[in-house]
Amino acid sequence: MLRPVCHKTDEHRSYLQALDDFGIAELLAKLNNYCEQQEQQTLAALLISQLTQSLDAELVTSYLSAIALNRHDLLPRLINQKFSASSVDLPNDFANTAKTPRFLYGDKLRWIGSDTDWGTAIGRFYSFAPHLCCWTWCYLIWLSKDSLSAAWISADIAWEEDLEPLEAEPML
Repeated sequence: MLRPVCHKTDEHRSYLQALDDFGIAELLAKLNNYCEQQEQQTLAALLISQLTQSLDAELVTSYLSAIALNRHDLLPRLINQKFSASSVDLPNDFANTAKTPRFLYGDKLRWIGSDTDWGTAIGRFYSFAPHLCCWTWCYLIWLSKDSLSAAWISADIAWEEDLEPLEAEPML
């Protein structure tokens, strides 16, 4: 049972706040349009159980990545995205739908907001970006010898939306 039958105590208010915080109150309100209260509670419990059993590691990883990158704007796209095995296949109409790459070979680039790593675009490839739930360009960056990461790697890759043109080489 999802709703207590007690008086308005602090415990009850905390319970109702938790229902609201986790979206269960909204779920129950939406289910109200389809069935009676007792059915709502049963159906809500079944839906939550089904969600728990069907959690997909790739989707959870995409959510965590979006949260870690502070890209909460991506969460609605992730919520509505239905992953299937074919979603990561090269699009059939690739030649017509692939956007033009933003950066060219030889462009001096840096990671957005970073003053520690920069370099030259020496390659790019079109790939499925799980955190964006779509296909986009990924670049191979030959790191400047003055980049912090150059101490342990020569090149790195980055998604197009994570890069920006380098105006001038940062001073270390």
